[in-house]
Amino acid sequence: MNPDRKSYNQICPMATALDFIGDRWTILILRELLGGSARFHELRDGLPGIATNLLTERLRRLETDGIVRRVAAHDTVLYGLTEQGADIRATLEELGWWGARLQRRAAPTVHERSIRAIAMALQSILVHAGDALPIERLVVELEVDGEYVEVILDQRPTATARLSTEPDARVRTSTSGISAVLLGRAFDESTFTHISGNEAATKQLVSALS
Repeated sequence: MNPDRKSYNQICPMATALDFIGDRWTILILRELLGGSARFHELRDGLPGIATNLLTERLRRLETDGIVRRVAAHDTVLYGLTEQGADIRATLEELGWWGARLQRRAAPTVHERSIRAIAMALQSILVHAGDALPIERLVVELEVDGEYVEVILDQRPTATARLSTEPDARVRTSTSGISAVLLGRAFDESTFTHISGNEAATKQLVSALS
């Protein structure tokens, strides 16, 4: 480990994990990237309040640690997770699920969620949907005020901030509608508007999120 890095200096797996990801903003950067690869400015926009130089420093450190990688794509640079970085998904799903149950006690939010944060929060809920999840794979493209999340519903559901190429259904909702879902407020099928495709897939998504 870099000798300049602060460490708990404990023989403890949890302390070791926090040595690598315990700095402020780091887990939220990982949250953004678990929702899909992103450009630097997309990460910055999804993390309102972070200083540009701090985001640069955090990304550089995560690259050095083998958690984040840079990929050149179409004359731009995307940041994504390495295989080791992606291994934190289940941990952050559980952290998100735990946080969702505390949300009503939290102070009122100031900033809107990014679409990648929405994707990660949806996944945190869906992995706990149990019997409401289908055995056979269903793909739903969810539009949230002009941005998109591809939701794959099966026994290991995922939600990724991107357009879906061949979804079983296309569904639309609003930022306020998705906020109601993520805050655990009452909602029904009217929160989600079925646009096209298999209506049963839309109903399956609503059921899994309820």
